[in-house]
Amino acid sequence: MNVLALPNGPTLSELASAGVRRVSTGSALAACAYRALMDAAHELLNEGTSHFAEHCITRRALEIAFS
Repeated sequence: MNVLALPNGPTLSELASAGVRRVSTGSALAACAYRALMDAAHELLNEGTSHFAEHCITRRALEIAFS
């Protein structure tokens, strides 16, 4: 069984115990990334600061994730 993960839906363990084998996030992961991009752009434009860079993923973490 395949399901779409929702913000207030069951946890992955609950879904697995119900027989779910595949969980999709739909566009949620991309939407989160775009939100971070927009927040960073607004901070830079409106405040002139770049504190958003404190929350960046490391290059090494990206290499591991995509290898």
